[in-house]
Amino acid sequence: MALTSALQERQTLTQLLYQSPYNAAIYHDRAACYVYLGFPDLAASDAYRALLLTDEVLDASGEYHEQAFEAILNATSKAHRGLGSINGDVSEKDIDPDHVLAAEKEARRLALASFETLGSMLSRCGCLRSAYDFCSRGLQTFPRNRRLEEIRDQIRQTHYQNQLHRDSAWDSSDFDPRRDLTEQGSVRRELYPWNTHEPDRFSDSSLIFLNSEMHKVAPKCEVLAVSLPLLREDNDHTYSNPAGISPTITQLGIFAKEDIAPGEAVLHESSILTANNRLHDPLCDACSSELPADSSNVNPACPNCDDTVFCSTTCYSKAISFYHPAICGKADYDVIGKDTDPKAAANALYLLLLGRAMALSQTQGIHPLDLPETKYIWGDFIHVDNTYLHSTSTSAFNTARHLPFNFNDNILAPLHMLEKMDVDIFTALDRCDAWVVNTLYAKFRGTASARLSMKDGRPEVCAVHPMWCLANHSCAPNVKWEWGGEIRFSAREEGEIVRWGKDGGRGQRKGGIAKGAEVLSHYCDVDLGVSGRREWAVGALGGICICDRCLWEEKEQERKMRGENGVT
Repeated sequence: MALTSALQERQTLTQLLYQSPYNAAIYHDRAACYVYLGFPDLAASDAYRALLLTDEVLDASGEYHEQAFEAILNATSKAHRGLGSINGDVSEKDIDPDHVLAAEKEARRLALASFETLGSMLSRCGCLRSAYDFCSRGLQTFPRNRRLEEIRDQIRQTHYQNQLHRDSAWDSSDFDPRRDLTEQGSVRRELYPWNTHEPDRFSDSSLIFLNSEMHKVAPKCEVLAVSLPLLREDNDHTYSNPAGISPTITQLGIFAKEDIAPGEAVLHESSILTANNRLHDPLCDACSSELPADSSNVNPACPNCDDTVFCSTTCYSKAISFYHPAICGKADYDVIGKDTDPKAAANALYLLLLGRAMALSQTQGIHPLDLPETKYIWGDFIHVDNTYLHSTSTSAFNTARHLPFNFNDNILAPLHMLEKMDVDIFTALDRCDAWVVNTLYAKFRGTASARLSMKDGRPEVCAVHPMWCLANHSCAPNVKWEWGGEIRFSAREEGEIVRWGKDGGRGQRKGGIAKGAEVLSHYCDVDLGVSGRREWAVGALGGICICDRCLWEEKEQERKMRGENGVT
């Protein structure tokens, strides 16, 4: 199948799912299409949806049993096409028993195929624990299935080899898949070929809109296109095209329209695309700012929800208008992602941001990728100018795998969150498809700001500020920022300038920002050394930082290792 044909097939199958949203067979076919196209993460998601629907077919008490059974019945028996809903004109007991058996047999076949796809595709994404678990669950239902045994044995063998490489005395008899296998994998930050929601960020209409929004929060600034180096993850700064020119990428940036004095406010922006993972601590539900300890008697609160309090009538009004109705009074929704294990705190915040975006979408009737808070954010996607072809080859899939991925955060938890909102995850496919989730995660992971807990140092609050995130990164920034429910930029004063180079003689000499200069923020702790800064910022930048300061400090480290004297 040619690439163009595969993409057309994917589009056809998606349209069929819109028409028949409970059809496990179509999900199975689209998963196979994704395997061919080189999207193992999307294939795993469709396989899981197919598995859910086969469970519904075989469980008469399932929430979607009638719809799923009718869909698979019509797929297996032309004689019953057009009979109408089994919940209406035709009941299940009135259908020919042979056709019922055929439908159930087809459901079991699709279930087995789903287990196989989940095992192999999650393994490819690096989610070995979930892959192993689905193989084991599949073998409980389909004992001695050779394909499931092969996938599970391959996962186990790969783990054994890795362990023996680290420790030749490692004892394989102590193997525990739930404890020992890795779960955090990665996939590409993909600008999917069928994504029609991504705007031309450099068009006149986009720049007019963005600058009108920028004027509201930063009157002395404007949004312009800027050429930036195309970053790599392998720390190779010498790569270039055949003409000897290092590749670049056009992005948006913030520029000063007039001189900005040292210490002067540059930008002041609020956002309701926020999240916090503190369960009972007093924070504004809308902007996540701190509330006074005695605020319960004076701050507006939702009468239908426990502990949903707001810092002001403004935040209350925004919540009621833009997102809260989608989650108001929904049982157990408010505990999702809260008070998690410290190691999972960051992922939980991104999940909660995803939930807020879905609530904004659900309340306003807008696709989540068309929200003003998300539409113009660049997700550090694989650039459309790259001569990149989708392929099932390992080398192609391993290209630029910068987006963290695991079964729970990217597949299971988003569906669980939507179900808690009373969203039908099958009929709402257009807004909650796996590629939509991945696209939102890619946007959030490159732009969300976070605040660490004063108690244990883990991330506890995060937010996406659409205008703030247009500021590009520098390890020698000309602004400093603070966040307490709202983001504030101010121009660095002379004593706050990051000085580098021999005797601090490089970089900016004075505070403030000159007219025409780019406003440069920072995505990491600029007091760290070059290695620490790069490790911190690689996820947001999509590659190793090669700003002037990083390149100079890297060369200085190399000189010191060789015992040479530093130079200016």
